[in-house]
Amino acid sequence: MGRSVISVSAVTCCAALATAGGCDTGEPEPSGPIGVAGNAATAGSSAGGFTASSGAAGTGGAVTVTGGTFTTAGASTTGGAFVASAGGGSGGVSGSTPGGGSGGVVIGGGGVSSAGAATGGKACVDLEPPADPEWPGATCKSWATETTECQESWFARYCDVSCGRCTPTSSGSGGAGGGSGGAPPKVCMDVPPPEDPEWPGAGCSEWALEAKACSESWFANYCDVTCGRCTPEPGSGGSGGGSTGAVDCSNSGNPTVNGNEGFATRYWDCCQPHCAQFDGHKCGQDGTSRTGDNTSSCNGGGSFACYDEAPKAVNDCLSYGYIAKANPNCGGCYRIQFTGQGYHNANDPGSVAIKGKQMIVKVSNTGGDVAGNQFDLMIPGGGVGMFNACSRQWGSNDLGAQYGGFLTNCTGSHQAKKDCVRQNCMKIPAGPARDGCFWFVDWFQVADNPKFKSEQTNCPF
Repeated sequence: MGRSVISVSAVTCCAALATAGGCDTGEPEPSGPIGVAGNAATAGSSAGGFTASSGAAGTGGAVTVTGGTFTTAGASTTGGAFVASAGGGSGGVSGSTPGGGSGGVVIGGGGVSSAGAATGGKACVDLEPPADPEWPGATCKSWATETTECQESWFARYCDVSCGRCTPTSSGSGGAGGGSGGAPPKVCMDVPPPEDPEWPGAGCSEWALEAKACSESWFANYCDVTCGRCTPEPGSGGSGGGSTGAVDCSNSGNPTVNGNEGFATRYWDCCQPHCAQFDGHKCGQDGTSRTGDNTSSCNGGGSFACYDEAPKAVNDCLSYGYIAKANPNCGGCYRIQFTGQGYHNANDPGSVAIKGKQMIVKVSNTGGDVAGNQFDLMIPGGGVGMFNACSRQWGSNDLGAQYGGFLTNCTGSHQAKKDCVRQNCMKIPAGPARDGCFWFVDWFQVADNPKFKSEQTNCPF
């Protein structure tokens, strides 16, 4: 199959207020790979054994061992947990730690972190991913053997056994280690990698999104939350989940925004954006090929929004995106800084979680139902609003609420809503559009109409 998914489009007049009406015209990234490139914990499931043969170092295998074979006792005898230290070219297994429980395989620099027990007793089972309408009936075995998704960030929480991230035991403990004692669970947080003199200032987001480092063995001990190897506990402050998933951006280096107050809504209607008639930024039905068609898909033509207008994270505290606004100054850019409050619900958990984060947004569309202090963000899955070319482009009418999209139809806790939206993102074609939907979950924390301050700025894109 060769699929590779990680963790949409616009209109002449828009409307998609997230929960209270707004404007839609736009288009739109899950959680990183486990860093398991191959054969983690493959040997001896019945005895809980683990064997790494000579030459495993540097080959993308489970552990860095330079000579001979290392075998650890099984989960039923010593617990099966062991720690392999600094890896690299000469590292190897430094010893074993009896007792399993919430323990498991933790491998130092150059090794691989096994998702099973490293996150603190996560059940070692195959959790099937959401159904993919492009591949009905696919199972964990199908995904693991016929695609490369085991190495993709959005797939990190699924199919642990089939992807070789852990070996189930017969003890019923639900982890690779077994028992009730053992090594403490791995702390679920983003530990940035050492400073790279050739890439100063690079953080977890840059390494994960731009360098695709989450699938590299040397990166296995870094940026666990950004790479999607775990979900932080409530209140832990990690960027990937928990009660808020808040990120501290106070020292991010972004300039403070003290401009006009406003609020952000969301939409994605797949129509040609209003400004495309001036700048030519319009695409065919595939969302990527530029077209000379001047008739919007919302008027029966062949001009759709381009998928590269989906929002993208630059780092944990800055993203780029496109907006519709009243009286549009097409091509103009604004820097917005989120205040930590929701427009309709001041205590909206997502809005609280993105306090201090910033976006630079470019005007691409207009909207007759967009208020003067409202920016309508182009977010795939954000609701089709007044117009809908997405059903035609994607062949689906199951796109969530007309105003507000997938989130508006999701209920429960903040985390439950995030999980619900993430699953719904799978209805969007794989690629930049779906990645933009994942961005809404992971970077934007499914914030529902968050308030911001804004000021005009130069466009970096």
